[in-house]
Amino acid sequence: MSKTTREITHSVPRRGIITIAAVMGAGLQGMDTMLAAVALPHIRGSLSLTFEEASWILTSYLIAVAIATPPVSWLGRKFGRKRLFLIVIGGFIVCSMLAGGADGINEMVAYRFTQGVFGAALVPLSMHILLDIFPREEHGIAISWWSFGVMFSAICGPTLGGILTEFLSWRWNFYVNIPIATLAMLLIFIFVPESNDNEKRPFDWFGFILLTICLGATQLMLDRGNKLDWFQSPEILLELSAACLALYLFIVHIMTSKEPFVEPAIFKNRNLVLGLCLTTMHGVTLVGLTGLIPSFLNRLMDVPVLTIGLILAPRGIATALASTTAGRLMIRFNPKWICAFGMSLMSLSLWMMAGFTPETATWHFISAIIIQGFGFGLFFVSGNSMTFATLPAEHRAEATAFMSLMRKIGSSVGVSVLVGMLARNTQRNHEILGANISQMNEIFRHKQLPDSWSLTNVQGMAALDKEVTRQAEFIAYLFDFRVLGIVILLMMPLILLFRSTERSPNKKSGTK
Repeated sequence: MSKTTREITHSVPRRGIITIAAVMGAGLQGMDTMLAAVALPHIRGSLSLTFEEASWILTSYLIAVAIATPPVSWLGRKFGRKRLFLIVIGGFIVCSMLAGGADGINEMVAYRFTQGVFGAALVPLSMHILLDIFPREEHGIAISWWSFGVMFSAICGPTLGGILTEFLSWRWNFYVNIPIATLAMLLIFIFVPESNDNEKRPFDWFGFILLTICLGATQLMLDRGNKLDWFQSPEILLELSAACLALYLFIVHIMTSKEPFVEPAIFKNRNLVLGLCLTTMHGVTLVGLTGLIPSFLNRLMDVPVLTIGLILAPRGIATALASTTAGRLMIRFNPKWICAFGMSLMSLSLWMMAGFTPETATWHFISAIIIQGFGFGLFFVSGNSMTFATLPAEHRAEATAFMSLMRKIGSSVGVSVLVGMLARNTQRNHEILGANISQMNEIFRHKQLPDSWSLTNVQGMAALDKEVTRQAEFIAYLFDFRVLGIVILLMMPLILLFRSTERSPNKKSGTK
């Protein structure tokens, strides 16, 4: 067994600096996704793009991340994790500069796809490095700091993106990556030790191609399903068929091949399988809410974009506090209880949001956001810690890659399903509300209507229909929040199935 796959039993020099570098690297991928999403309307206007063209700026990046994530474990063993980390950060910097200076849709999509290829490795590599430099009994501390980078950057991305877009330009949503990535690159080059796995196993190209077809077709189906009315479209049916067939062949291949692309033995670990399920749910919830909340506040509660960023900032702060303290809490308390408490807070915040009205005070929304942030931080750290608690060190590379992959798949599923439900429920609610608007309705006969509304002229009817649409959409948003809260509650029993490891009560943890 190589040095990097042994359990750490001694202190690693400069562990604190290595932790900072890994945390910065982990945060780049999530932050870039959110920054681009915030800047998308301005990019569309600046480059004169259609909605379909603009959507490919996000879709190309997500497809690239999905495709490039699975090979990270093999590449890290083949070339060394430090060397690979430096390569992908360097490529990420170059692509950020090119995307920020793009003047057309073709080059923008090409740069974003390439940026996704490089960015895919950032999250799994950073997690693997931290798990390597911390002993198993301190993995809670390692994951808490790693979670701080992933969660804080993803949640604060919309806030930072709004500020940059408002006061500078949408191009700065890409340029801002450069100083952060450069500093992380320097710290990694100077302080991170190189791994010595010396991978001898050949690359399984057939397995990789099958998984690539499955992931690419799935991502396209999820991104284009709402636009094409899902299974009424031949394209969506073709993509679904391709994804299912490729997945079936991939499973058969890895179960029968002598040197498969993915080692099937890792899926025999119960904690890892449960962790992948919770990670998928986390991707659905986090990215789904990040997409829903800004539009909910802006479109339906008339909150300016910059103010939305300030309102969402406390969630990032709460997540950071919870993430950095969760590792310490796990020394004293069972991670299962911390995870359950975190999920309960997440569900509570969504229950509060499902009861909002157009007259809800801002402080009430902020309180729900803060509770949500604490819940995300506690859940993410404790859940990841339990996932790796019983996993052998030699399987960490593949496990961290699949954790990152399932989080991205969950994100795509969450956005597609929630947006689809929002559109359909808005239409249904409009039909129900509109059916009650008539001169025969006694309420309209005896109630004084606003001056702009009328049941007798075209302008008044148009204004009244606009209000009906607004209220129908408002109710649809509340339904999405309620569904997410219920999904979290239904996933909570999985926590009881995690296996625990013995912890030494005399061990003291901390980042040196």
